[in-house]
Amino acid sequence: MRIQKPDRLIGYILLIIGVILILIPVITALLILFSTIPIPIYVPIPTVSGTDSAAESARVLADTFPMLNLVPTFLLFVVLVYAGSVFMGKGVGLIKDITLQVAKAPEKEATELEKAATPEPKKPARKAKSEAQEA
Repeated sequence: MRIQKPDRLIGYILLIIGVILILIPVITALLILFSTIPIPIYVPIPTVSGTDSAAESARVLADTFPMLNLVPTFLLFVVLVYAGSVFMGKGVGLIKDITLQVAKAPEKEATELEKAATPEPKKPARKAKSEAQEA
């Protein structure tokens, strides 16, 4: 049995935590979709009684309350999935050995780059020549 570096072990732990953080909202959303569990209630649904026009608008508002309870749940799911993806990214970064390779440029491109890098000498301006002749 080979002993792993602690970075790799921590990488695997972070990867597992990230997967769990992503699976929790996905499973919960599927259970809410299939009506296995009820929608979390943060704001209770108001009760409406009466038959006047104000009661009718209150009924419409009461019917929208389930949506008002879904929005915070959806935002919580988004935050959990984002956190899980960050943990997974850090874990994969610790697991994967990153090696950089320097590729040598072909000779033709190297000479073209050198020519482009060396500036040509500037010619003196005409005004400077005429001032030198007057002096």
